[in-house]
Amino acid sequence: MSLVRMSVALAVVLCVVGAARAAHAEDPVATSGTDLLPPSAPAAGAPQGSADVAALQARLDQVEARLRAAERSQKTRTDGEQHWYDRLRITGFVQPQLVWQSTNAAGSPNLINGALPPGVTANQTTALADGTTTNPDTFRLRRARLKIELAPTDYARLVFEIDPTPPMAGPRSFGGASTLMRQVEAEGITRLTDDAVVVWGAGIFRIPFGYEVQQSDADRPFIEHSWGEQNMMPGEYDTGARADLTMFHSHLHATYALVNGVMEGESSFSVVPDLNQGKDSIGRLNWDFGPADVGVSGYAGQGQVVDGTALRFKNFRRDAFDLEAAFHQKLAKSLGWTRAYGEAIFGTNMDRGVLYGAATLPAIPTPISSDVQSLHERSTWIRVEQDLTHWATLGLRYDFYTPDSAIKNDGRDTYGVVGVVHFSRGLQLMAEYDYAIDNVHAAGTTAPSRHINTGSGVLQARF
Repeated sequence: MSLVRMSVALAVVLCVVGAARAAHAEDPVATSGTDLLPPSAPAAGAPQGSADVAALQARLDQVEARLRAAERSQKTRTDGEQHWYDRLRITGFVQPQLVWQSTNAAGSPNLINGALPPGVTANQTTALADGTTTNPDTFRLRRARLKIELAPTDYARLVFEIDPTPPMAGPRSFGGASTLMRQVEAEGITRLTDDAVVVWGAGIFRIPFGYEVQQSDADRPFIEHSWGEQNMMPGEYDTGARADLTMFHSHLHATYALVNGVMEGESSFSVVPDLNQGKDSIGRLNWDFGPADVGVSGYAGQGQVVDGTALRFKNFRRDAFDLEAAFHQKLAKSLGWTRAYGEAIFGTNMDRGVLYGAATLPAIPTPISSDVQSLHERSTWIRVEQDLTHWATLGLRYDFYTPDSAIKNDGRDTYGVVGVVHFSRGLQLMAEYDYAIDNVHAAGTTAPSRHINTGSGVLQARF
């Protein structure tokens, strides 16, 4: 190092250190940058000759050593003195929505015994017995989430997330389900190595099954989940215990959970969180290659069907297998990210009956001691998203779901397109249109061919 460069380096170090220590005047180790200097500092002035250069280098080495020691001391003394709000993280988002829907005659909410009353059209608003109407066009608050994470130490964390939006159920909910509680969990953090971390805990959390369930509703441009996910995993959250392993520089992500088996979207979640004594096991394994990732998930547990009139109850086997793949890369840097996702779920008795009712649940057998006749579900979806600079995103999605693959033409196809305008980092407008052809029907009946058009606009703010 030349003499001039050495002098400049020393001056910069002294100025930076002096400013940093002056900002912490109460620090008993150092009250200014000059306290880091070794004793008997030479007089100011440009050094001359090789001896002075060597002395300056030695002096600089001593300053750096003292600075490192002071930083270690400061860290040691402040670790135990941090305020609770230093380890607090608050996030959230809101999604006010305008939604409208129209159907053909077969999909109309005005049907009575499978037919429209005389003089009533498919999309006409009519009265219902519960004091409401069949109007599907409305403003509503689709989601509102407030999430609080507090880590009192490096090895513990409390997660508390609520959603105060009103519950939605029935054929006019557009697949929505809500509850005040979302993620409410006590977590422990164990660092096996510098590269392997296990987060374990218990409470209410997202079940570790597939890709779509894991993705935040604020990150997904499409306002609702795929139709299969809404039927098999309504609400996405369950109560139990889990362990999550991340390693190999975050390329490997493995999760195992033991849960009740009754999800937040089911009517008994808050009343009787588990309707049978068995617990359900769920596991997910994902490997991220960088521009792409692949994963598998499995679900094994018990479901149940309850006859409240005859006071009968029957357990049955419930399981599912999932394959997922994703691609995420900037193919055109001038535009932004290109993302493609796909998922396929093969299930047995996984439908929860929240959207189609008892028709998609196994029937109680006669005699009741016999096994139920299992229903085999299939769900597939594919999604493509393209950023159009940082101002907009365009997305396309197709999904198919059948609650009973043994019945011919028993399923729902949904085609969707969404455009997103990003006004700023925390504010965006999503405009989505979906066209669905719903042929879900009971064995021995004719496919209804319900045609459903749904338009939706959401202004999302998040922090």
